Amino acid sequence: MDPVIELVSTGDEVLTGLITDTNAGWLSQRLLEQGWQVRRRFTVGDDKADLVELFEQRSHHADIVIVNGGLGPTSDDISAEAMAEAAGVSLALNQHWLEVMQEKYNSRNRIMPESNIKQAMLPEGAELVDNPVGTACGFAVQHNRALFFFTPGVPSELKKMMDEEILPRLRSRLGQQGRSQVQRYFLFGLSESGLSDRLDSLPWPKGITLGYRANAPTIELKLIIDTDDHEAIAQAETQLLEQVGSHLVARDELTFDALAAQLHNRDLVIFEDASGGRLTDTLHTLTAEFEGHYLAGLPDSADDLAQWLKGSGRTITLAIGAEGPQGIPLALLTEQGCEAQTLKMHFRDPLMRRRLLAFAAFDMLRRHQQGLPVIIDYDILPRSEQVSLPR
Repeated sequence: MDPVIELVSTGDEVLTGLITDTNAGWLSQRLLEQGWQVRRRFTVGDDKADLVELFEQRSHHADIVIVNGGLGPTSDDISAEAMAEAAGVSLALNQHWLEVMQEKYNSRNRIMPESNIKQAMLPEGAELVDNPVGTACGFAVQHNRALFFFTPGVPSELKKMMDEEILPRLRSRLGQQGRSQVQRYFLFGLSESGLSDRLDSLPWPKGITLGYRANAPTIELKLIIDTDDHEAIAQAETQLLEQVGSHLVARDELTFDALAAQLHNRDLVIFEDASGGRLTDTLHTLTAEFEGHYLAGLPDSADDLAQWLKGSGRTITLAIGAEGPQGIPLALLTEQGCEAQTLKMHFRDPLMRRRLLAFAAFDMLRRHQQGLPVIIDYDILPRSEQVSLPR
């Protein structure tokens, strides 16, 4: 049976939305990467009675509870007090952590404030969880069924402690790897709602669910797998790939190492207008082997941009023109000829417009290098013009 893992985020600022709780999302994803799915997440303000009640309640239902926040030196940092009260024990000074904090202050030629002593007060019987970065140590407490881990709210401290201290303890307790796994697919040109319409009505094997994450300009589609049936996993992946087709731009990670290798010594040239240099920035993440030009006043139609590129005398050239009555033209000139299209841009945010334009042009180049049709229909960027000219 899979372990029941739950997360608790604490703090009035998190509960009221003054701070976005990115830690909980990161924890859920990090645990899923290890094969463990988080079952439930809770958010509680700086109210000790509420925390005590929640800790006691979850101690009877969960196997692992990871609590984030409330370990600082101020009066509203009450996670340790609440856990001690829930477990029916007192707080006790952890002399080792007090000395660690004092040494950290001494190394900076500073005097440790008296208020920091609070961060060394842990529930009796708690196991200290080292924090090599900050002054808030973590700790672990077994209470009833659940093993509680307490972590600081500072993201950099949480992540280091999770990877170096807590995950090794979880592997020791739960096994090296959970059964769950995630396969990631990065798509371009499909809307999240359109993708959902394609996929959600299909029958998926038992133990396999879908997850969506819009992260413009791409959508991350996840197969969340909680089964050992390899035939079912293969069936699910085949069904998914049939639906997304060549909109798939990357798997597992949004990287393009193979494309970067293909562009080596290709004398690629870039011209861009409406994208404001974003295409150049995108390609710089892959390779420095190209010549980039940001020019105002490039042609504003697919035919004119294609004709202009043909006259440039270049070998392989990618261009984004100026915005015109029909939209914004994009063109790719290769040894075989020039393919151009004009895309309608319905997004108003300037940065979003530039990112989508740059990725659409990049996608034309990617598709050419992979031997796919250079131009396809995009749900999010309707095409108003298409031109194909021989070399």
